Amino acid sequence: MRKYLKYLSSVILIPFFRWYLRKERAYAYDGISITVKPGVFHPGFFYSTKFILDYLKKQDLAGRKFLELGCGSGLISVFAAKQRALVVASDISKTAVENTQLNARKNEVDLNAFQSDLFQAHQKQIYDWVVINPPYYAKRPQTEAEYAWYCGENFEYFQALFRELPGYSNTESQIIMILTKGCDLEAIGSISRKNGFVFDLIAEKNVLFDEKDFLFAIKRI
Repeated sequence: MRKYLKYLSSVILIPFFRWYLRKERAYAYDGISITVKPGVFHPGFFYSTKFILDYLKKQDLAGRKFLELGCGSGLISVFAAKQRALVVASDISKTAVENTQLNARKNEVDLNAFQSDLFQAHQKQIYDWVVINPPYYAKRPQTEAEYAWYCGENFEYFQALFRELPGYSNTESQIIMILTKGCDLEAIGSISRKNGFVFDLIAEKNVLFDEKDFLFAIKRI
C-alpha cells in the first residue's frame, strides 16, 4: 500500500507541485501573508515549516537573537520578528533571500536577510535561537532550487554545519532542527556526534505516505 501511495505521489502530486510552483504564489499563515517565488520552498505544501512554527508559538522570543539558517520564503523569520525577536535570516539561494526580504517588507517587520552558504557570510556572534529546516537527502544539488532538498553526496551540508555551529552558539542556545523518517538519520546523527552535538527529540508528527517528521533540540555533548 505504501509503495502504491508513493507511486501516486510521483505521477500525480509531484508533477502538480512543479506545475503550481512555476509561478509566484500567495500564502497566509496565522495572520502573516507572504509571497512564495518560483523555486523557493513552499511552506504550505510541506509540514516541516508549520511543525517548527507550532513549537515556536510556545516560546518567548522577545528580545532574543534569532537565526533562521536556510530561510526560504522567510515565513519563520517574519513570525519571529513579529514576536519582537532580533532576527537574522540567511540562505544559499539568492532568490530565497530576496523572497524573505520581500515578505519582511510586506509584513512590516525588521530583519536582516542576506545570502550565505551556511555561516560563510555571517559576522561572529552567539545566537539565543538557531532554527534549521535543512536539506537532508544525500545527493549533489544541481540547481539553486535543489539546495533546499539535497545536502551533498557525502552529507557535506551537515559536515560544515556542525563544524561551524560552535562559533555561533553556546550551551544556553536553543538550536532546533527538523528531519524526516525518509532521510539517513543515523548518518546525520553520527556527523553531529563527531562534532560534539547530540539530538534530543522534542516532538514527532505523522505526515503523508507513512512518513514522519522529527523535531530535535541540538545540544552540546
